[in-house]
Amino acid sequence: MQFAAAFDPVYAAIEGACSDATLTCERADKIWEESTVIQDVFNLIYRSHIVVVDLTGSNPNVMYEVGIAHTLGRHVVPIVQAPASRPFDIAHHRILDYLPDAKGLAAMREQLARRLRHLSS
Repeated sequence: MQFAAAFDPVYAAIEGACSDATLTCERADKIWEESTVIQDVFNLIYRSHIVVVDLTGSNPNVMYEVGIAHTLGRHVVPIVQAPASRPFDIAHHRILDYLPDAKGLAAMREQLARRLRHLSS
């Protein structure tokens, strides 16, 4: 996801879903292991079994990271705020749509936790 304050509530919902599924949630801007952020991103994807990606805004960096995750054979769980902003190249994937308000984030957390539990079992 984009590293922007507007996405902090979304990240909190993702963290909650991970916690509900008894999984650990990490994001590259919350750690500092390498000298470049992209290397931290790559290392997290490499160590992960499941990668949750927010496609909102079609951020090129996020798309690059989705490609890395797919190449490494990771389970990718895409989420997006606006279904119309689904990138063409991955629009055929199942994508969890959510609204960025309290009710929408709570619903996303519940659906995401269910998906994460399934993938981690």
